[in-house]
Amino acid sequence: MPFKELILAGDPRWVLAVYTVLVLVHLSFQQWCAHWAARALPGAPPRPPSRPVPAVDVIVPCYNEDPALLDACCRSLAGQRYDGGLRVWLVDDGSPNRAELEPVYRRYEHRRGWRVLRLPGNVGKRRAQDAAFAQGAGELVVTIDSDTTVAPDGIAAIALPLRHDLEERVGAVTGCVRASNREANLLTRLVDVRYRVMFERERAAQGSVSAVLCCSGPFAVYRRSALERVWTAYLAQRQWGRDCIFGDDLHLTNLLLAKRYRSLYAQAAKAETSVPATLRGFARQQVRWNKSFYRELPWTLEALRGCLERPWYPALDVFARLVAPALLALGLGLAAAQVVAAGPGQAVRLLPVLGALVLTHLVFVLWQTGDPRFFLLYGLLFVGLLLPVRAWATLTLRNNRWGTRNHHRRWLRGMARQARFRGEGAGR
Repeated sequence: MPFKELILAGDPRWVLAVYTVLVLVHLSFQQWCAHWAARALPGAPPRPPSRPVPAVDVIVPCYNEDPALLDACCRSLAGQRYDGGLRVWLVDDGSPNRAELEPVYRRYEHRRGWRVLRLPGNVGKRRAQDAAFAQGAGELVVTIDSDTTVAPDGIAAIALPLRHDLEERVGAVTGCVRASNREANLLTRLVDVRYRVMFERERAAQGSVSAVLCCSGPFAVYRRSALERVWTAYLAQRQWGRDCIFGDDLHLTNLLLAKRYRSLYAQAAKAETSVPATLRGFARQQVRWNKSFYRELPWTLEALRGCLERPWYPALDVFARLVAPALLALGLGLAAAQVVAAGPGQAVRLLPVLGALVLTHLVFVLWQTGDPRFFLLYGLLFVGLLLPVRAWATLTLRNNRWGTRNHHRRWLRGMARQARFRGEGAGR
């Protein structure tokens, strides 16, 4: 069959119709779950803790960070209002710019409850976290990225669900993260709105069934006893014979869910993190995130088996995130090819299904954000950049490079230094 006839044989209307129905079902259930999660917040007055306030270890891995961002992170942690014991671990992961970071380290390392660990070489984020985890003793462990600032009551708010969980079935809680540099340009403002939807809708909906599928790396808290059950597997994750050096937050959440721990979302636990301010940086971040999503699918499926409350919703969420972009890319690609092959008349026949697709997205975007400009601008960004990025991520899935920081070679060199590193007292 000639190529033109092969193109014309397919009907993109059915593909786009299936995509539209899937989006309609997924987002409807997401909105419903997020709505009930929000309604539950005001009617649930805080109960007095029946046990002493748990001690918290805050772990901040740092690699080649901007000193100003790291200092802002440290200032926010130094200003926390938390009634229990609070220890902060700054872990320098062999930063090439350590000399620039030293003034920040010296400013905080002599504070009560603070400790700075300077690793002899770059070993990767997970091993950097392990250096502090091995020496800490707090009942709760908070992970924070070095470019993130936390509201003064952030740690108290994110720890509250764990304090009230007398059965110790909640293993992790994620906070509400926004963009600290949202006023930098149009892109960062769009990303900030996307973060608002991602946390206040997506994670809120997942949290309503006690199954947040990714406790965010910039700000999350874990029960130490739960981490101890999965920590070895977390450090040792490998795929295709290689160590996994990104997607740590997603993998750690999957491991805990598979052990039948619950993961929650704390709307009141506020934090802000620096987001990419250029299209190139944003694309690299999205490549890494999408690679993590696809690479983690075997562990995510195992995690879904451990979800205890209404497991159908997390399953629907994963299915929609996996299938919907592929359907959209296939439908739009086939539609464009047919218009080129058959002429403008084909575009007229596609208008009804395209109109239904656009209207569905418009309704939900306005419902979620109230901003029609976001629908137009982020929609163009999604179709023009994020769909190709997702395709590129699948094609280069075996490429284990970090993407935004030249991490891979340093990780491999760092792994060779582990025996010496642990012998110097930074490990267990």
